[in-house]
Amino acid sequence: MADKSVNELAQQVGRPVEKLLSQLVEAGLPARAATALVTENEQEKLVAHLRQSHGQSAPDTTQITLKRKTLGTAKVASSSGKAKTINVEVRKKHTFVKPDLAAQAAERAKLELEAKARIQASIQASAQEKAQDAKPADVKAAEEAAAVAAEKARAEADAKHQATLDAMRLQSDKKNVEKKEVVVKKRAAKIDETPEQKKEREAEAARLKAAEEAARRAAAEAAQQRTLEQMRQMASKYADGAAPDRKIDDTAPLAAGLVGRAYEESFDKENRDIKRGAATAAGAGAGKGKGRNRSGRQEEQSFRQTPRGLKTSQSNKHGFEKPVEKQVYDVQITENIVVADLAQKMAVKVREVIKTLMKMGEIVTQDQTIDQSTASLVVEELGHNPVLVSDTAVEDKLMASVADRGNVKLRPPVVTIMGHVDHGKTSLLDYIRRTKVASGEAGGITQHIGAYHVETDRGVITFLDTPGHAAFTQMRARGAKATDIVILVVAADDGVMPQTAEAIEHAKAAGTPIIVALNKIDKESADPDRVLNELSVKGVTTEAWGGDVPIARVSAKTGAGIDELLDLISIQAELMELTASEEGAAQGIVIEARIDKGRGAVASVLVQKGTLKVGDLLLAGSFYGRVRAMTDENGKQVKSAGPSIPVEILGLPDAPNAGDEILVVSDEKKAREVAEFRADRERQNKIDRQSAMRLENIMAGMGKKDVPTVNIVLKADVRGSLEALTHALNDLSIDDVRVQIVGSGVGAITESDITLAESTGAAMLGFNVRADNAARLKSQEDGIDLRYYSIIYEMIDDVKAAMSGKLAPEHRENILGIAQVREVFRSSKFGAAAGCMVLEGVIHRNRPIRVLRDGVVVFQGELESLRRYKDDVNEVRAGMECGLGVKGYKDIQELDQIEVFEVHEIKRSL
Repeated sequence: MADKSVNELAQQVGRPVEKLLSQLVEAGLPARAATALVTENEQEKLVAHLRQSHGQSAPDTTQITLKRKTLGTAKVASSSGKAKTINVEVRKKHTFVKPDLAAQAAERAKLELEAKARIQASIQASAQEKAQDAKPADVKAAEEAAAVAAEKARAEADAKHQATLDAMRLQSDKKNVEKKEVVVKKRAAKIDETPEQKKEREAEAARLKAAEEAARRAAAEAAQQRTLEQMRQMASKYADGAAPDRKIDDTAPLAAGLVGRAYEESFDKENRDIKRGAATAAGAGAGKGKGRNRSGRQEEQSFRQTPRGLKTSQSNKHGFEKPVEKQVYDVQITENIVVADLAQKMAVKVREVIKTLMKMGEIVTQDQTIDQSTASLVVEELGHNPVLVSDTAVEDKLMASVADRGNVKLRPPVVTIMGHVDHGKTSLLDYIRRTKVASGEAGGITQHIGAYHVETDRGVITFLDTPGHAAFTQMRARGAKATDIVILVVAADDGVMPQTAEAIEHAKAAGTPIIVALNKIDKESADPDRVLNELSVKGVTTEAWGGDVPIARVSAKTGAGIDELLDLISIQAELMELTASEEGAAQGIVIEARIDKGRGAVASVLVQKGTLKVGDLLLAGSFYGRVRAMTDENGKQVKSAGPSIPVEILGLPDAPNAGDEILVVSDEKKAREVAEFRADRERQNKIDRQSAMRLENIMAGMGKKDVPTVNIVLKADVRGSLEALTHALNDLSIDDVRVQIVGSGVGAITESDITLAESTGAAMLGFNVRADNAARLKSQEDGIDLRYYSIIYEMIDDVKAAMSGKLAPEHRENILGIAQVREVFRSSKFGAAAGCMVLEGVIHRNRPIRVLRDGVVVFQGELESLRRYKDDVNEVRAGMECGLGVKGYKDIQELDQIEVFEVHEIKRSL
């Protein structure tokens, strides 16, 4: 305690100044002012006086007692069964006893003297025994002197070591006691301390704690450095062949760990032998070396089992150390990415990514996909660098790897013939090719794209013949995109039809120039001016009417105007300056694809750049393979095909989709990578479409009854026809009945197709394909009706008929007669009977009726009786009176109307 004024002392103990001054006088101290100082001795006298006045004896400095009292509540059950709450007081007392350091030191000194006396006695006894030995006196004396000196040295070392340990323990005990006294004084002082004193005490405690922590860290670092230095010295000594010092000092607890660490570093993991030093290898004798090695191994084993020392020791650390700085990754993000994949790229847990998305308002699971912008925000939030990558990066990389093709040359034009069905497109092409293709087409219409290249006087021209049926819209779109010039064939006697207008729209969308071929000009019913007027309405103004669209009046039957049409094609091609390189990897487009039973997948392709050769590695859509054979449109084998030349190729594992791009690649690994990427993308798009359709169907069907469905398994000859048929059949669906294609494919009908049709209750339809023997036998056993078609509209008509059979019949009401109630007669026996006048039609007894009051239906049922005077009759005509009774309805009133009607069922059809 320091000297303090009366005011400071009163503020510290929390007592009034007047009270403290009176207590000083009572303690026998001289009176003083409030600003006078109170010395430490006077403060101690005041404390002793206050203790004595409160009945307390002088404080015991050898022990300190702490008391604690806590108050609480507990619930107990009373005699009445109800729980009641009682107060519980818990008192605790803990006494700390100060050790007597002087007594302990005296006890230790006494023990040391006794130990020295025992050692001296043992030395004298051993000296006497050695004196009786048969050895020479001088030798015995020397040995005894050496033994006595050694024993004395060991005893002195042990005594010194024990004294050091005792001093350390005494110092530690003294510090602990001092700390306890400080804690007790602080706890006693806390009782009367003010808030300002409490803040000062807490600040001082924080400062001391920080200083102790800094000192502890410095000591730990210094110990670690010493440990590392000792390890390096021991390891270098042991590696140089020096025998390691096996003695472990008790005052150095790290010694065991250091020796074990040195032993591990000297262990050869390849031959599992311990590296021995030069001294061990050059042992004096085999027996001694063997024994020494055995004992050395035992000591090594014991040292390995010994704990490695303190936690701060380097020998107790794991080989892997956590990186000091956070790893920042460049995360590549595609347009859509799965949450789990995004987490894996950032090397974080999925729940961290989901938590970040939830903070952004997105509730997703680890298997859902998020868009590119959301994923980039998540990556930035987690401290990484987002790298935006296009979904087509793999394809773009492959296209960039295509080598320079060299010099470009003029190439033949690709001409697509488009127009309405039966306007003479194929017949016109047939005349140009000098063949008869139209006669070989089913029904005289083209079912898929036909590709031909024709040698004319004006050079080679490649023609694409597209179908004109309404179902082949997408085929016409692909034909417009793959062509240079569009020949729009319009019949002079028929004019512009729906598919003609559709072909015009496809050509304009593709930016392809149009040449109008006005066909059937030789017919008597031809009206060219009307056709030109209809074309101008559709935005096609010919040169004859002052426009920029060339027109040729032709006849596919007589050949009139064909030469003029070919001249227009050549002039247009020269104006467009169509060029391509014949060198480098071939590029093109799939026109059509099918599955042949004996040949496998057959694809019709149009080469647009480069030269396609037999043996090239071809990538077509999501499939790749080597070209095993190539044929032209006449079935002739060819070895190569240049720009604008259509060919059929073999070698792909499956039929690609019509419209897919083809590319010759040199690296099979890249081809497989791009093919797998495209297959995954196509599969994901299909799943998304199916999910959207299912959700749309569920939402549309909520609150409605089950809609009947016509299930179909469809097989076609080529991909284009299958695509067109699928869209045409799906478009037949209405609200009351739907078409569902449960299975589809290209190629012959197989046994698995019949099994699918039987399990789903579907109709088996084949377009230009037939069933094999196993499929026919299976269909006969299961009773599945096979339907074969070669004309698309015949299939559509049959499906419409099947859908019509699923439609519920329509019910129509026909009012037969109306009677008005003029008077009501009530009887206890018969109830209410109405006297009526028939106003319209005929009232029938055995027909349903309605009772109308003020134009509102109040009852619907049937008649119980119908009378004319006293006679029961079956009908009463208009203008006559009658009496009737309504079955189950007694509340009939005057001026009500009785309406008699009948219901007719009408069969519906599409």
